[in-house]
Amino acid sequence: MKVVIDTNVFVSGWLWGGVPARLLKLAKNQQIIICASEQILAELNKTLS
Repeated sequence: MKVVIDTNVFVSGWLWGGVPARLLKLAKNQQIIICASEQILAELNKTLS
């Protein structure tokens, strides 16, 4: 399954857990594929910088 998640979901998963963290874990275990646009990746990069 392919899933599009935004910056808020990435950050929430890394910092607070819950459903966003479960999505990241599913991706890490190759049970889902995270898809992201260049805009989402740029926003994530800006947020984490």
